Amino acid sequence: MFRKTKSTDEANDADSAQEESASALAEAQAAKGRPTPTRREAELARKQRLSGLSADPKKAKRQNRQRDFEAQTERQHGGPVKQFARDYVDSRFRIAEFFIVFAILLFVVASVPSVALLSVVLWLVMLVAIVIDSVLLVRGVKREAHKRFPNADLGRIGWYSLMRSMQFRKWRLPKPRLKRGEKF
Repeated sequence: MFRKTKSTDEANDADSAQEESASALAEAQAAKGRPTPTRREAELARKQRLSGLSADPKKAKRQNRQRDFEAQTERQHGGPVKQFARDYVDSRFRIAEFFIVFAILLFVVASVPSVALLSVVLWLVMLVAIVIDSVLLVRGVKREAHKRFPNADLGRIGWYSLMRSMQFRKWRLPKPRLKRGEKF
């Protein structure tokens, strides 16, 4: 134990023991084709299998948010009747989606005294056009929904389609599947 030099027999025994352990390790790895994972790697792999998420915490958090968003969207906007209403609204041009832009322009025009009366008339025209378009939209979507889904509970499908028509097309959620003018 405290000797300065080893005898040649002991050195040969130690070398042969190392060779045997190395060959045993090589045989074990050859049998399964890969080295044994470290404890940390094994735990990460196990957690990933259990949760179905990535081992990277940032990526897992992003996946969680996306999954929660999709579940919430499905609860709010799910079902074939609501999908039909979205397609009905998205396939046509609606006046109400440009209300905010028109309102901002009219506020700017109303600040000029010489055309203030014109801005009041334009407000009235815009509101009448939106009301007419909205009434036609609600009646049309309800009529078509009754034809396509005779036994389904339509609930507040008219209100749902009206609220969707008042949003900018790019900001609608879920995103529009159809382009304007496309048949649904």
